[in-house]
Amino acid sequence: MAKKRTPKNKEAAASTTAPAKPLNANDTSINNQHQIILSALRERPQSTIALRHVYGIMQPAPRIKELRDMDYRIDTVRVVEYTPDNIKHHAVAKYVLRGASHE
Repeated sequence: MAKKRTPKNKEAAASTTAPAKPLNANDTSINNQHQIILSALRERPQSTIALRHVYGIMQPAPRIKELRDMDYRIDTVRVVEYTPDNIKHHAVAKYVLRGASHE
């Protein structure tokens, strides 16, 4: 029987995404990156390319994993997308926020 993965300290993990101040595009802290991603995903699904080039999240995949570990339900869909310099990429991750158990 597979054991369900949960963060070691769920309350501490959940509080790491509690915004202590308004979002700041120049703040590269993990907490702020989580908030930027959640805000963007609440608007609409976002791709890795958009999270990097529009929102300044340089490593979206680890931030998405951390949010999933905090019980945010984020699905991944693979899409074809172009970077701002018009390079076509196949199987780009597009993230869709489905909700969270603590929302």
